[in-house]
Amino acid sequence: MQDTSKIADLFESIQKERPLVHCITNMVTVNDCANILLAIGASPTMASHPLEVEEITAGCNSLVCNFGAIKDYDAMLLAGKKATAKKHPIIVDPVGIGGSSYRRNMLYEFLQATKASCIRGNASEIQALMMNQKTVTGVDAAKNGLYESDRKQFIQMLMESARKLGTILIVSGEKDLITDGGSCYEVSNGHPLMARITGSGCMSSALLGAFFGTSEKEEEDLILRAVACCAVMGICGEVAAKECEKVHGGTMTFRMHLIDAVSLLTSETILDYARVRRLV
Repeated sequence: MQDTSKIADLFESIQKERPLVHCITNMVTVNDCANILLAIGASPTMASHPLEVEEITAGCNSLVCNFGAIKDYDAMLLAGKKATAKKHPIIVDPVGIGGSSYRRNMLYEFLQATKASCIRGNASEIQALMMNQKTVTGVDAAKNGLYESDRKQFIQMLMESARKLGTILIVSGEKDLITDGGSCYEVSNGHPLMARITGSGCMSSALLGAFFGTSEKEEEDLILRAVACCAVMGICGEVAAKECEKVHGGTMTFRMHLIDAVSLLTSETILDYARVRRLV
């Protein structure tokens, strides 16, 4: 995608429509996810009680289910089924499935019962999803996975899995990979500091809820929404790092500037910074 104007257009549609995004996310990042949605112009709701999630998600524009909140799995499943019935976009963040067979099993059950629009995770999480095996201990990506050792094979597996699951798969990393099984994009925006704060991935998944939650939902357009979100998050990471450097700040300062960068983002900045290319 040489022309980045579509990314800017999708960003502007969030500002105009203020989509209501229902997030069921983990306690570590719930505040950051809510704030970054507000920063981009969306409206968050963070309801997670099983007795209310169906009613809440029915009135929202999209649903984000973060498996870091595995204790809320029953609520996620109820919300996911309701969102599927209402044909609302569902974003899934498979946090920790590379190190937990319980979470993997719950994820497979969730995917069978719902219609996920997009699954976003790090390389170890997505590899665990594709191969149904342990890939790492903890929630961080391993340094010796297939993503690093054989990128071509990883991309082939990624595209095959996207076709099989009928969803968009996003692998976050130094260069994000995004595929719907028919095409594959690479986004090279971002900064290493993003990996040094808790919640940058969770915030990215929350932003996907905003990009998928606006009114234009043509099937061929959905992968561009995922690409746009990856580019926007990466651009804001780059801008935040520059601001952080100016004040000789550390990771906590970077976290603050990251949300600031989202709230101050303009279409002009997107057009200047976005680095996106189509691989397939």
